[in-house]
Amino acid sequence: MTAPALALEDLCKRFGRIHAVEHLSLEVSPGQMSGFLGPNGAGKSTTLYMIPRLVHPSGGRIRIFGVDLRQDFKQALRSVGVMVEAPAFYEYLSGRKNLQLAARLLGGVQSRDIDEVLERIGLADRQHDKVRTYSQGMKQRLGIGRAVLGKPRLLVLDEPTNGMDPEGTREILGFLQHRVKSDGLTVFISSHLLHEVEEYCETVFVIDKGHLVASGNVRDILKPHERIVRTTFAGQAPDPRMLLADARIKHVESIALDTLEIMLAVDDSAWLNQHLLQAGFRVSAISPRQKTLKEFFLSITGDHRNA
Repeated sequence: MTAPALALEDLCKRFGRIHAVEHLSLEVSPGQMSGFLGPNGAGKSTTLYMIPRLVHPSGGRIRIFGVDLRQDFKQALRSVGVMVEAPAFYEYLSGRKNLQLAARLLGGVQSRDIDEVLERIGLADRQHDKVRTYSQGMKQRLGIGRAVLGKPRLLVLDEPTNGMDPEGTREILGFLQHRVKSDGLTVFISSHLLHEVEEYCETVFVIDKGHLVASGNVRDILKPHERIVRTTFAGQAPDPRMLLADARIKHVESIALDTLEIMLAVDDSAWLNQHLLQAGFRVSAISPRQKTLKEFFLSITGDHRNA
């Protein structure tokens, strides 16, 4: 049986009376991108800091590809690339020189590997400029480039696209997704941008107040609401008050002149279609409404500040 790329077992971290992470257990499967979500102060960053031992756990275990971090720290971390918070560099050196220094510490990284990384993170044209001239988004790119040097098997990233424009975000996440598919890389990524996680991650873990509150495959989580049906009419939509006269319809919201969002008491959109036709309304389209990760997140945590 293949060991999880990352396994957290009953992980705890306390700062005095504050329980930042409390008995957190999860497993990240190899060869996929997994999202790590939670409201501000939920314990996400503390958890990520404990993986490379930047913060020492108060209890529990961390295993990386089956290797216990406490028993063999060097062996466990040998296959991990990490970028947490804002990456730090030698500002007076060029981006390329910073990567070369990191490559020397890792060993076995060739000049062509650095060339490839610089190209893929979009810094090939600026590689010889001093890092102090880089924007925040460019420094984030360089931090990701440094993390992937040496071809790690597991990449741990905390808010990796901070400061990036939408095009840069797509470029970087597309690059990581490509590495997942082509090289079997595992990515464990924390982000407050829920649409990023929804688009690029296969699985998601949600923590709140230091506890794991939800996890699963993103496609399964975002299965359409069978009881919330978006209905488009051939012409103007009927008055919602007319439809609410039937007890099988719980709520109706107008989306456009010809479209209503109808919440049913039971999962039966076929009945709704027949009901509307019999009432004399011409229906041109009817389909369950697709959930969003934002809706799922808010339903679990109730935190509207991080939507």
